[in-house]
Parts: sequence; structure tokens; C-alpha cells
Amino acid sequence: MNYLAHVFLAHPTDASRIGNLLGDFVRGTPDSLRGPYPDAVVDGIVMHRALDRFTDGHPAFLEARALLAPERRRFAGIIVDIFFDHFLTQHWSTFSDQALPDFVSDFHDSLERQPEWLSEDLRRIQPRMREESWLESYGTLSGIDLTLRRVSTRSPRLTPIADGIRDLTDHYHSLDRAFHAFFSDAQTHAATL
Repeated sequence: MNYLAHVFLAHPTDASRIGNLLGDFVRGTPDSLRGPYPDAVVDGIVMHRALDRFTDGHPAFLEARALLAPERRRFAGIIVDIFFDHFLTQHWSTFSDQALPDFVSDFHDSLERQPEWLSEDLRRIQPRMREESWLESYGTLSGIDLTLRRVSTRSPRLTPIADGIRDLTDHYHSLDRAFHAFFSDAQTHAATL
């Protein structure tokens, strides 16, 4: 799952939400991270990793991955994670009583309250995330297209991801169904972590 889903499924604390986002920015064992980060943040990182393992093995996620064009299938995990954030924005009111813009604003406020908990990379991009409304932009096809293009520039081997919007538009309803089959299970699993 991508940034928005991780933050949403985290426990409703700054430490858990930041840790769940940090899972994409830090490496190392939980023990090695306990020096630089508070235990509650490390618990969020551990939760992020557990949710990723759960996601990677879920039948609906595997079904969604299989819908991608062959030239992008080796990056299907990354691409489908981003697609599922799109569907989370589309069905936000099904899962949350708080409006998406308010949730996102509250999350950015927590990042700004705790700058010492951010990795160097996250600290560097956080202002852009807020200014450019990354999390909310997942709600539009143009926002997903831009996200996929951004990800594709991280490494030359990721270039095929740039055209991933084609998979979303070609299989929109099937991907939406896969998201629904997956996300309630993900919520249940997250509650156990």
C-alpha cells in the first residue's frame, strides 16, 4: 500500500502515523532504529512492514497485479499500491467520518510538530508533499499519472512505471473491485497490529 493507506491504517497518534510513513524511507532492523527514533515511531515502522507483507500476499492484491500490462508487471506492487490509494480517496467517506482534506491537514500538522522524527529524505520532501497536495492528488487521474511519472524518475529501471495510468484506465472497474475486496481485510489486519 502507498502513503495514504499506510497513514490511514496507522493508529491515530502522531508516532504511529509518522512511523507508518517512515516505513518507506528508512531501512534497518527495529533494534537498529530504536536509537534514532522513539519506540512508538519504530512500532509504526514495524506496522508498515507487517501491512506490506499482508498486502503482498492478499488474493485481491495479486488479482490486481495480474491486470497490469506485461511490461509493467514487475513493478506491479508499486503501481497497484498507488492505484489503491486512488480508490481509497474515491471511497473515503465509506471508511472515515473525517473529511479527507481535514485528515491530510492533520497528518501534515503532525509531521511539522515532530520534525525530529523524520528521516532526512522525508524532512526534505515533506514541504512539497503538503504544498503540492500529494495525498489528496491521488483522487484524480491526473494526480495518479503525475505520481507514477514521479516514481518512474527515481531510477532508470523504473521508467516503465511512467505509463502505468494506462493500466488504471483500462481496468478501472476491476481494480476498484479488487480494492474493495482487499481494503476491509487490511483494516481488520491493521487493528491487530
